[in-house]
Amino acid sequence: MMFAERFARDGCLVIDKLFDPALIDSIFEEYHRQYGDIDPANRPLHLKAGDRRLQLPITLRGALLDPGLYGHPLLLKILGEIFGSLFLIDNVTVVTALAGADHQPFHRDQPDLFPLGREYDASLPCYAVIVAIPLIDLDEQTGTTQIFPGTMGDSHEDPDALGEGVMPFTKRGGCYLLDYRVQHRGFANRSDRDRPVLYITYSREWFTDTINYRKRGFASESIRHGSKDRLNDDSLAIDQVIVEFE
Repeated sequence: MMFAERFARDGCLVIDKLFDPALIDSIFEEYHRQYGDIDPANRPLHLKAGDRRLQLPITLRGALLDPGLYGHPLLLKILGEIFGSLFLIDNVTVVTALAGADHQPFHRDQPDLFPLGREYDASLPCYAVIVAIPLIDLDEQTGTTQIFPGTMGDSHEDPDALGEGVMPFTKRGGCYLLDYRVQHRGFANRSDRDRPVLYITYSREWFTDTINYRKRGFASESIRHGSKDRLNDDSLAIDQVIVEFE
């Protein structure tokens, strides 16, 4: 089964060894330059994403502007099969589960687009995909994201009814893709270190996330992938990036 077919069925996809671990280490170093060791008692500007779990804006500079990250050929091929020829990077953020963070409640990242019922929403083509890229190796102590495949049209309120789900304990260089409608939750971080995960959300050109990013402070910019224009700035904070196959 092709990647896109599996994603359409499950609403999720785990890919090991997609990125160079050295690139991920460089991104972690950039994240650490921007935030350092986070003091739970004196947290930086963030959106709360659960118990001891911070959604952090990230300035795109250094390794975060490497095309091998946001424009990896295999990743773009998979996303092109999901969306078609034109899609956007809608937002970029880091979700950090601090050491000792508890489980999140299970949830979808977006309510139904139209007030026509969950089944109708599930019948729509996928309109947004989170590419979650752990910046450290994940294991049972650090925790991960628990994903419930095939739940894009699910309205269960009891997570036990969804089964055990998928627990992607990926190493540096791996990632997992989530349909915005799939049920999931962040698992507890039982380790003594923080668990930062870079989230890059790709979407169809007509969609932007106004639910999770209403308080965001990113400047709005657009970059056309594949154009002759080059980025001369050493930093960029973005809200939307256009990605187009040519």
